[in-house]
Amino acid sequence: MNLPYTVKQALGERLLFSNHVLWGVSVASSIRSIGFGATWPFMAIFFNIDLGIPIYEVGIIFTLLSVVSIVVSLLGGGLADKIGRKNTIVIGSMLGFALYLSLSLMLILKVPIIFVIVVFIISATSGALIFPAASALVADYTEDDQRMKGYVIYRILSNLGWAIGPLIGSFLFNSGLDVIFLFVSISSLVQFMVVVFTVRDRKKRDHTRKAGERFSLLVLDKYLIVFGLATFLVTMVASQFSVTFPVYASIKIGIPEADLGYIYAVNGTVVVVGQYPMIMGLKKFPDIFIMILGAVFYSVGYFIVSFSHNLVGLMFDMLIITMGENLTSPVINTVVSKIAAEGKMARYMGFIGMLNSTGRALGPSIGSTFLYIFAYNGLKVWSAVDIFGLGSIVIFMIFSGMIFRNPNLKEKGIINRKIQKI
Repeated sequence: MNLPYTVKQALGERLLFSNHVLWGVSVASSIRSIGFGATWPFMAIFFNIDLGIPIYEVGIIFTLLSVVSIVVSLLGGGLADKIGRKNTIVIGSMLGFALYLSLSLMLILKVPIIFVIVVFIISATSGALIFPAASALVADYTEDDQRMKGYVIYRILSNLGWAIGPLIGSFLFNSGLDVIFLFVSISSLVQFMVVVFTVRDRKKRDHTRKAGERFSLLVLDKYLIVFGLATFLVTMVASQFSVTFPVYASIKIGIPEADLGYIYAVNGTVVVVGQYPMIMGLKKFPDIFIMILGAVFYSVGYFIVSFSHNLVGLMFDMLIITMGENLTSPVINTVVSKIAAEGKMARYMGFIGMLNSTGRALGPSIGSTFLYIFAYNGLKVWSAVDIFGLGSIVIFMIFSGMIFRNPNLKEKGIINRKIQKI
């Protein structure tokens, strides 16, 4: 006897709410993002305005930050498949605690700024180890038809931290960046404790290779590479969030530094409030359609920054930008989990993390170069940025055609959405 799809759906959602590992890794991510959300809106401004580092050099700093993330993402994915997801997250959490505590002490002791910059760049190792392992854990503990909802839960809790963190950062800003770094360090330590007590790996065999199989950090899969290239271009647009957007807002529009936290709090709030209804409202549409729609929202959101002249306008722009994030971020992981080869889930996640880190590496440098070349002319700067968004849409369409020709992948909801029965 076939049960109605709504019954299956209800049973699946009940299982999600009782999924302790899913909620454990999501809460841990939320705690981490509270800490990192407190720093991110202010770092580019700190380097550029407070320390007097030219904007193009600030872009290089953030590029190097992401270069470290590129390399370590591959290592993190490999480690998560080899030694386990939990162990990899624990290592990343303790690295975050140590590195940000070091940054806080460096500022208190007034060491030469070059050492602060170097440790800040190395701090990318923490997140690059954690991301592939956490993403793989969500996939490990969710079934195919509930996976996107699992990633939605993960993102909502993660971005709850991004809603709270920037407000805390604005409150702590006048106390000094050393206090903010100390706060990030403590959040990493709390994340470590949550993971230790709530997260477990699924089956040992999920993290070991078959006899005679050569272990490799690299993943060569044409579907993953093409999809990764499209998400790389989306990330090039999204990464203007870290340097180009706050510097443009501060210098061109004249937004006070402490007020930037309110703009970024919109990002976290829109994810927490809007992530679930947006994805559920589009659940009948294929994954690739949602990705393309997300790229459109990203492109439109950054383009209309050209016409904003005050804090309220920028907060509205951030709302549109975040809708693009709501659509793309959980679906990226969902698609990767569907095309991943057996036993290589974390490596696939690490590979997509590497490509996205490459986008985050190049994005700030290219965006800050646009600011320099176009002398902060908003229409020229944001139109140039949107070229990457349009490119991603084209490649998503190419990827869709590839999936259509593969019967095994075609039935997984990437390019179509079928009602399933049990």
